Parts: sequence; C-alpha cells; structure tokens
Amino acid sequence: MKTKHILILLIMSIFWGCESLDTPLLDKESDISYWDKPDDALYALNSCYPDLYGAEQFIFNESLSDNSYTKTNNGSLVRDVANGSYDPSAPLIRDVWNARYAGIKRCNLLLGNIDKVPGLSNDLKNRYIAEARAIRAYHYFILMNNFGDIPLVTSEISIEESRTITRTPKDEVLQFILDELDFAKILPNSYSDADKGRFTKGAAMALKARVLLCESRWREVADICDAIINKKEAGNIDLFNGSFADLFKPENKDNVEVLLNVEFMPINREQGNQYFLIPPSLGGYAGISPSQELVDSYILLNGNTIEDASYNELTPYVNRDPRLDATIIRHESKLQIPGGSSVTINTALGTGDDSINNSSNCTPTGYYVSKFYDNTARNMLNSGSNLILIRYADVLLMYAEAKAKLNEFGQNEWDSTIKKLRVRAGFTNANALNFPVVANEKMQEIIRRERRCELAMEGLRLMDLRRWKEAEVVLNGWLHGIKTNEAPSIDNGYIRVDNRSFDKMKHYLWPIPQAERDLNKNLSQNPNW
Repeated sequence: MKTKHILILLIMSIFWGCESLDTPLLDKESDISYWDKPDDALYALNSCYPDLYGAEQFIFNESLSDNSYTKTNNGSLVRDVANGSYDPSAPLIRDVWNARYAGIKRCNLLLGNIDKVPGLSNDLKNRYIAEARAIRAYHYFILMNNFGDIPLVTSEISIEESRTITRTPKDEVLQFILDELDFAKILPNSYSDADKGRFTKGAAMALKARVLLCESRWREVADICDAIINKKEAGNIDLFNGSFADLFKPENKDNVEVLLNVEFMPINREQGNQYFLIPPSLGGYAGISPSQELVDSYILLNGNTIEDASYNELTPYVNRDPRLDATIIRHESKLQIPGGSSVTINTALGTGDDSINNSSNCTPTGYYVSKFYDNTARNMLNSGSNLILIRYADVLLMYAEAKAKLNEFGQNEWDSTIKKLRVRAGFTNANALNFPVVANEKMQEIIRRERRCELAMEGLRLMDLRRWKEAEVVLNGWLHGIKTNEAPSIDNGYIRVDNRSFDKMKHYLWPIPQAERDLNKNLSQNPNW
C-alpha cells in the first residue's frame, strides 16, 4: 500500500457542503489539540462520507459492462479495462485501490481517536462508530469484489508497517465486512433533515444483502430482504411514490426509496456527470453511451422480449418498457429544457448535431443517458443531484433472485417484487403484470432481465455479470450501437462500437496495482497476471 495512503495524517480539509453533512475546513488544528471537543468527532466522521463514491467513478463504472461504452479518457481509462487491454499498471485499477484505501484510512483515523474526545455522549459515540464501521465495510466490499484477497487494515499503521503488510484471504475480509455491518444495525432507521444522507440501519442491512448476494448465500440474502420488506425492521422504506423517471430528479432526492447515497447540492457541492451524459446540442459530450445490447434488453409493454412477433425493428422504441425512455436518450426523444419548453433529440445517422458519430462530441452508439438528466443543472452541466448507491428497488430484486434460487418464488413473491416494480414503471398489460407460469430457470432469467433494466446505469451491472459468471460470454465480442445499415451484411447493420475481450482465467479479478507491489514486495499478485 502506498505510503501516502496510510500515513497518520489529519486530512480533513474537504468541504462537505451539503445540507445534511456540513463540515468546515479543519486544517488549522494540530493532531494534538484536535480531539478535544465533540464537534471534532462529528467533523471527522463527516469527512468520511464524500469517499463513499467519487462521481466520475460511479458513472463511468457502467461502461465496464455491456450496458454502455466510453470513448473518453475520463474515468481513468475505463475503456481499456472494458475491452480487456489492460495490465497491473492500468490507471483505473490504481485509482480504485487508492480511493478505497484513502476512505478506509479516514474511518480508521476516527475509530482510533474517538475515545479521546471528552463530553461525547455514549449514544452519539456509538452511532458515530457504527457509521464509520459501515462506511469502512462499504470500501472493503468494493475492494474485495474487485481484487479478492486484499490487505485488511483496521487501525492506523506506520510507514514501516505499510511496506510489509500482506494480503488477507478473501474469506477473512468477507467475515470482517459482515461483522461490521451487523454492528451497524444499532444505527437509527432514519434521521432528521439536518442529518440526512447518513448510514442507517436499513442501509447497513441492504449492503449486507448485496455482499451476500455476491457470495450466492441465498438463504441469508432472502432473510435480510424479508426483514426489510415484510417485517419492516428498517422502518418505512418503500418504492418512491411517483414515476420511475421522477425518482432521480433533484427535487425528489432523499426520498423514501433511497437507502444510501452520496449527497450533493447546487453551488456548494455539485457533480459534473451530466456533461458526459447529454447530447452536444445541450452542451454535453458523449462520454458514456448506452449500448444497443442494453436497449434490446427492455421488454415490450405486453411483457415479452423483442423476440416477440409484434416487435418491429423499423420502429424499435414503440410499445417498450417505459424505463427505456426514462433511462436512455434515443432518436426522437423529447427532453425538457430550462424555461419549460422541450427539444427533440435526433441521433439517427445524418440527422443533425446530435446524430451518431456526427462529431467527436456525439454518441458512437446512437444513444445518450436520460436517467440522471437534470434540467435545473447550473449551465446544464453542474448538478446538485445525489448519487444513489442503494435503493429499495434493489432490495426487492435481491429478494426475488434469492427466493428463485431457493425455488421459493411464487405468486406472493412476484406480486411484492417484479409486479410492484412494473406497476411503478407504468406497465398496465396483464401479460406483463400477471405471475407467469414458467420453469424456475426461466423465472431466474426474467428476474435478471428485470434487474438489468431497473438498475441500468447505476453501476451494478459488472458486479452482476461477475457473480453470474456471464462476463466471459457477454464481454467477449462486439458491443453495438444503433442499426445504420452502412454495412448491412455485418451484424445485421448494427454499428460495431467496441470489440471486447474477457479472459475467464484472470479477468474475474483485477490485478493488484503494480505501483503498490513496487512499494511493498509482500503483496502477491492475482492468478495469471
């Protein structure tokens, strides 16, 4: 581990300028005088929250999967990792490692010093500790999921120790994460507006379910989700009572569906993801472009896939899952712009400023991203919208998948999960809403498709492909854009965008960054790297 990531430094000069976790600059106090009042513990805890997920890593992560493509160098050269042309020196690999250990260091700093703070009530002290341990568990889950065995650092360590530390077996790291999240169940179910955005009991439970999901521990996943959904152990959590598209609008952030997010607000702390998502006519640059493969995964309004005889390739967006338009900007999409008017976006070949490959700013696939579109963003680019890391819909989908794997998925489970999501999405056709009498294997396929369409562009697709062992299939070969018929004999006229390569013998885990191994010879490497 790099020395700069584990030195005992008081790096608390981040301005966490949102309404819920307001942290002033703290670099004027020395380490000796710092831990002498209750506010110091609060400020130290608040400084841990921005590390949960960097805005660019969050949005570019989806392009590591078959859901989208990135042509830009932003996002630490995600493109190279996505197409398999990377090695242990890859910037993305290094940056994910560095960011997560920097976050862990902040948590360790608080946990190692909170006992010094005088005048801090036991209730607040225990809550702060639980929050920090939950945040630390989140970091370790991301690291474990990407790298397997990793150094488990639970306290501040010296420079000398950092040069000799070894990788901890994954099973030990996994148990540590689960234990941390169990402890975090002491957290409250909700907070007042002044503290919104903090880890709750529900967030800790849902994160634990996600961790166990990746380990195929289906009974435990089902039990945790049942406790959230049916037993209401995490309080009043439900789907957002509005449209699927409105769920992501800034005016609805911190709604009842959100279990965990990274908080932003206009002016003081904004994220600039919108620049990479929207068409150039609105000031954007197609840094992330959804794939034809993602578009094709959305079912028809009658509940069938595009293999259905009613699907017409010449009118591909007619009678489709409403979440398609809520997620993806396609040819003839209408977007509201400031002032209340709307514009029509044309992406088909030769149709104007936003058309496929019309310029270096345009989409190479024929699609842009609408899911996080914020027409109130400053200069149409800088948004105060939050990044949702865990939401109740994911809990429903984890529950559905676990119950299907246990062969316990029936009418009641369908009605409380898939049907509920489809009703919220806007489906009305009985064939899409009624419980399908199909074999269990087919039901699992339906649930996986539902998961992809509901959670598209939210950074979870690569995790799913890895745990399903489907990455070796769908991440090999061409990723496509819209049908242009420029070369109708090749892939039926769908434009080839990126040739992916996924080696199942090594790509299910990333390599340990070479820069870390150069500093610490005790760090072993993953197989076949």
